[in-house]
Amino acid sequence: MTNQSINSLEELLSLIISNSSSYYIEQNKITTIQECNGHKIHSRYKLFSGEITHTLLKQHLSKDINLAIPLNRDSAIVYDYRGKYQDAFVSLIKYFYSQEGINELFITTYENSKIVIYIPLNHKDNTQLSIIEKKIEKKLLDRLSKEWRVLPNNLRPEIGNLFILPRELIRVD
Repeated sequence: MTNQSINSLEELLSLIISNSSSYYIEQNKITTIQECNGHKIHSRYKLFSGEITHTLLKQHLSKDINLAIPLNRDSAIVYDYRGKYQDAFVSLIKYFYSQEGINELFITTYENSKIVIYIPLNHKDNTQLSIIEKKIEKKLLDRLSKEWRVLPNNLRPEIGNLFILPRELIRVD
């Protein structure tokens, strides 16, 4: 269930970027190559220090640029789902997190038929979150095929844990 104090995409974006001291902008070519666990991660996102300005957000919303922020376990968990059972996935996430006392989540969609669920978690500690996330992942695997990913992923470097800022907010009642 969405937080009633968040009434617009702009308010959600303010919440998402509030704890970020850096951001990434997508480039036309690969700008970063990092090795992680024997795999090379190629990224077209370039790192910038500082806060995201109103001008950058406006450019992002008008699709002039693509903005992303690095996720860390202290701020949020993001589920990225690309399967054909989006409604079922959203319902399961809402149900499983509500059982854990977490009722604030935001659902966004992207052009490539992907749905993203953003769950701000400033009120939980890392150990609790890890336990909750593993428990919910097991429950999801029991009910749906693995057509999602969870961020942040501790096995990936920061460049592999980027959250592309949404351009649309789907209301959840």
